[in-house]
Amino acid sequence: MRIRGLVVTFVALGAACTVTAAQGSSASQVPSRVISTARGVHSLPLEQALHAYPVHLRAVVTYYDPYIDTRHGALFVCDSSGCVFVSVPVRPILPIQAGDAVDIQGVTSPGDYAPVVTSQQVRFVKRSHLPANPPRVSFSQLLSGVLDGQWVDVEGRVRNVHLQAQNVILEIAAEGGSFPAVTVRQPQADYNALIDSLVRIRANAAPVFNQSRQMVGVHVFFPSLRELTVLQAAPRDPFTVPVLPVTELFRFSPGPSFLHRVHVQGRVTLDWPERTLCILDGKEGICMHTVQSDSVAVGTWVDVIGFPAINQFKPTLEDANFRVMGPPSAPAPISVAPEDYLKGNLDGQVVQIDAELIGQDSVAGDHTLLLRAGRLLFLATLPKDAVRAALPWKEGSILRVTGVCSVQVNSLSTSLGEGTVRPGSMNLLLRSANDIAVLHAPSWWNSEHALECVAAIGLLVLAAFVWIVVLRHRVEQQTLALRSSEERLRHLSEHDALTGLPNRLLLNDRLQIALKRAVRFGSCLGLLMVDLDEFKEVNDDLGHQAGDKLLCDLAERLNVCVRATDTVARIGGDEFIVLLPDLRVPSEVEMIAAKIVSAISSPIRIDQTWVAVTVSVGVATCPPLGPNADLLLQCADEAMYAAKGKGKNCFQVYRPETAHRGPASEPVLRQVTVPSIGA
Repeated sequence: MRIRGLVVTFVALGAACTVTAAQGSSASQVPSRVISTARGVHSLPLEQALHAYPVHLRAVVTYYDPYIDTRHGALFVCDSSGCVFVSVPVRPILPIQAGDAVDIQGVTSPGDYAPVVTSQQVRFVKRSHLPANPPRVSFSQLLSGVLDGQWVDVEGRVRNVHLQAQNVILEIAAEGGSFPAVTVRQPQADYNALIDSLVRIRANAAPVFNQSRQMVGVHVFFPSLRELTVLQAAPRDPFTVPVLPVTELFRFSPGPSFLHRVHVQGRVTLDWPERTLCILDGKEGICMHTVQSDSVAVGTWVDVIGFPAINQFKPTLEDANFRVMGPPSAPAPISVAPEDYLKGNLDGQVVQIDAELIGQDSVAGDHTLLLRAGRLLFLATLPKDAVRAALPWKEGSILRVTGVCSVQVNSLSTSLGEGTVRPGSMNLLLRSANDIAVLHAPSWWNSEHALECVAAIGLLVLAAFVWIVVLRHRVEQQTLALRSSEERLRHLSEHDALTGLPNRLLLNDRLQIALKRAVRFGSCLGLLMVDLDEFKEVNDDLGHQAGDKLLCDLAERLNVCVRATDTVARIGGDEFIVLLPDLRVPSEVEMIAAKIVSAISSPIRIDQTWVAVTVSVGVATCPPLGPNADLLLQCADEAMYAAKGKGKNCFQVYRPETAHRGPASEPVLRQVTVPSIGA
């Protein structure tokens, strides 16, 4: 029951896989209003169709198929101006059929080949009828592209039928070539009965095209079997057609026509299901194309029907079907000399030949062996499903191969002759891996294996070299890590952890070196004992963190006051030693001591508090004191305490007592006071 007046609206999903070039002249101007004819859409240049011009058509449906593609459905419509393809979505299925008048609103699109309509709304109007009296066209006219999308009448013979879930494809042979005819599958229809029938079909022509929008073939779309007329029915039982000897195929005869299927008989020499079937008719062999999936044993007597076709050296059959007529009785293979294979009389025969394997390839699907027998170089082909295990044949092996001889034509010599085909090469079609027997296996030690051994040794040497490089790199890394660790440990053992200054251990080493240099070169050496005044009060009032910051700041100020070759060391809580080697005169020591007292007397900011600090400095020099490290340290310490006793914030120089001032062991101290800077 048809629902009239129903409107189906949807969003277009994109351009369809469409049909080809427009009829008539192309539109040279940009449309200024809505396009209202099929020809107006189809005649647009592709660059204008890209602009999505509005389209409003009143037309008749000639083909509607929602199943042909998972992305979109196919809809052909025709009006008085011509026909055009309309892209529609797969869902929902539109309530329309061939012969319905519809109202279509959409926009133009370049499609995948020629301009189409991308629909936005399809509305059923009324039940109408398909266009009457379509033009009769030939296969060559279809290939020209001028009938793109148009409603035409074609004639041909059904060669084969491919049944799918929702569609049916008929292979149609016409004068000049063949093409597929596509339709929506009808329940209960016997499409196979059409094989070998001469039919006339009313359909929409459509191109087959590549990704570059180039036409490479043609097919047609017809709505149903109502648009197919059988002009000459096929025989009800094609196997009742008289048997024709293989040698009679395509021989001159003024009577029979080879557009029909023919009937041949013979014993099976090779069966590749759904691909190739070879039979031997008495002394003549033939190989043919078959889509039949039944497997039949070699030697079985079979009836075969198929369409005759030209196949270079010998006629063949296409779309062949067979039935078993007798038990297997495999024909014995013919063994002849290599030079006899190119005489041409062995085509289609089961032959056997001993040859050397010089190469093999399985990249293309089937496994192909390249063989040499004397001066004859030929191929042996084994179907891919016949090789399931690892290939046991090695290059250099002597093999005995048995198969069906397929002679290939020498096209150059044939073209230069009077019309007689001349054999150019041979190919053996093998039935299974059992058709290959190894007569002699090559020595394992050959050039290929020698090269493999050399390559393996080279890889081992390379791997060893790489391993040595890796180990060496690891050793270097570990050595650097150990050295770095040793440096860190040595630095920690010789430096103060808080201030980073040298500690007592490093100071003693440098002091011994400086004393030896002073003796050797007659230079002067100074030693300053620096002690922070009132450091305990800072710790008590501001805390130990403030005291630590004060010590660090004191260390920085001491380093600023001395040379790069001098040493500032921390030997106790708030006690520092300044070693001044390589001085010209002892008075330089006093200048540096005064500089230190003055620099440190500047207030130091700790957090938000300014702290006034001072130091007491004891000075000892060599000479006049002797080159004795302990004596220098002791004298500098006594001088420092003397400076504290004199009021702090000053330095005190230690000098030995002269002869008239007292005992030689009693020192004489000279105090120098440096005024404070800042509060």
